Amino acid sequence: MPTVNIRSTSTVALADAEAKDDQRLSSINALSYSAAKPKLPLRWQVAMIALTCMCTFGNHWSNGLITTLKTTIEKKLKINNSEFATLVSVTNLVNTFLCIALGFVIDKFGGPLMSVILAAFHLVGAAVEAGATTNGLNSYHVLMAGKIIAAIGDGSLDNAQHKIFTAYFAPGNGFGVSIGIIWSMANLAQYVGQSTANVMSENLGSYSWPLWISAIISIFSLLCAICIFLLDRYLRSHYEVVDYSKQADQPSTGGTKARTFNWPAVRQMPFTFWFVILFATFENAGVQSFVSISTQFAQQRLKKGAVVGGWVSSFYLLLPVGLTPFEGVFIDAYGHRVTIVFLSGCMFLISMLLLRFSETVPTFVCAYIFYAFAQSLTPAPQVEIVRSIIPDPRYYATAFAIKKSIVQGSIVIIVTAAGKLQDLSPNDSLESAVTIWLVYAFACVLVSGALLCACYTSFGKRYLPAARLSEVRPKYLEMEVEKLWKLRPHSVTGEDESLTPKQKEVALKSPVPGSVSLYARWVAVGAGFTVVLVAWVIFGFGVEWGVHGSIVAGTTGE
Repeated sequence: MPTVNIRSTSTVALADAEAKDDQRLSSINALSYSAAKPKLPLRWQVAMIALTCMCTFGNHWSNGLITTLKTTIEKKLKINNSEFATLVSVTNLVNTFLCIALGFVIDKFGGPLMSVILAAFHLVGAAVEAGATTNGLNSYHVLMAGKIIAAIGDGSLDNAQHKIFTAYFAPGNGFGVSIGIIWSMANLAQYVGQSTANVMSENLGSYSWPLWISAIISIFSLLCAICIFLLDRYLRSHYEVVDYSKQADQPSTGGTKARTFNWPAVRQMPFTFWFVILFATFENAGVQSFVSISTQFAQQRLKKGAVVGGWVSSFYLLLPVGLTPFEGVFIDAYGHRVTIVFLSGCMFLISMLLLRFSETVPTFVCAYIFYAFAQSLTPAPQVEIVRSIIPDPRYYATAFAIKKSIVQGSIVIIVTAAGKLQDLSPNDSLESAVTIWLVYAFACVLVSGALLCACYTSFGKRYLPAARLSEVRPKYLEMEVEKLWKLRPHSVTGEDESLTPKQKEVALKSPVPGSVSLYARWVAVGAGFTVVLVAWVIFGFGVEWGVHGSIVAGTTGE
């Protein structure tokens, strides 16, 4: 007997009405000449990918500079560990709230315009940072001001990138590959910047040179962002650009804008989304924050200097350079996003087990290789999952910003706690601090394992259908939608046959109706806010403790 959920039907109807309104608004401008517009050529899509990758090159180049130059900066600025902790942690704290606000703005005004604005903020901040270390100024407060300005751009520039690609590429049809290429170039930029910082500082006679080089590269990134904005306007006016970030496929005659700021969209995210957030709270924060101690940890294990430690600790960035584009191709062709997420958690866990319970050099090298695999498998599938599980793609930037904000808070918590353990060590060892990363690794494996089980069990398919849809092969998506539709709980007789597969997909991704589901989602929202709040509190304790300031400034991982 045909069935349909009343709440889901109203959700689909509302989404369909909004799509029709958007279509009527665009039809006035598009109807007269849309038929004459040629389809968007592949060469312009490639150009968009290339420019979008380059607009964050300067941002990623500068990511690890401050922490790599930690010893020199503390000496030149005459600051202690507590002050250095404040310097590098403040960017993470700013972005705990700023990411969400900018996520709304990106959804409102589109990725191309916001890429220009955010790249400009990063350039100004990078220039101020470099100026603070030049001509004997050596100003701690000016350097911090530069980092705060740069953080406005750093924290959400990758979100603007993803928003651009959600408009030009559909899930399973180029989006995964584009995200893979982005993170390949990001890791390449960070590797070169991080591995050459101490070399330039020693050979050029000043630690300001790496910062000035970063500022110069940021000029190039800003020019690329401007080119993206102009190219986007040109392509939309001369070609039939299907905007995949909207509810309905239609020719686009303007930027990718959501009509209003939609705070209720936050609490309407499905429970699967909050499950992914829980995983990212442990996995992303653990993988990204380990970078903060990797150089010092390599120095302690290998008993080498800062230059060698920097080269060794930067090694993990090379594997993602070559692997992530192919990972994107695999996701576009075969799906299995949740499986890849589970594998990344397992690689992270193996790495931390080896580092914690073995002290030999071969085991250390093996652990860093597994860590490199974890880093390679982390960004692309999570970006893909977030896009594939939310019911309304127009609010992708908002969803991604929520995830990133909570991850930023988790980074502050884990590194501050690890710094306290290192301070308690009689010989300043990081051995006990690694235990925290081990706990995070166990947690992310448990969460991702549960999510993977949900993809292949009847109970999981019934209550977390969005997870299953993110796992299946793209060409089998409609077939899987029909199967999951029959498993939906709380159904009554209704107009089942009138719904299209796309409308059923939206309904499956929408929150399950009922008081239990609503309560669970409100708890998830509260838990995310609690993580951010605890981060601010523990940061205050960290300053008082004088922890070793080693949080990667402007963390931009997924």
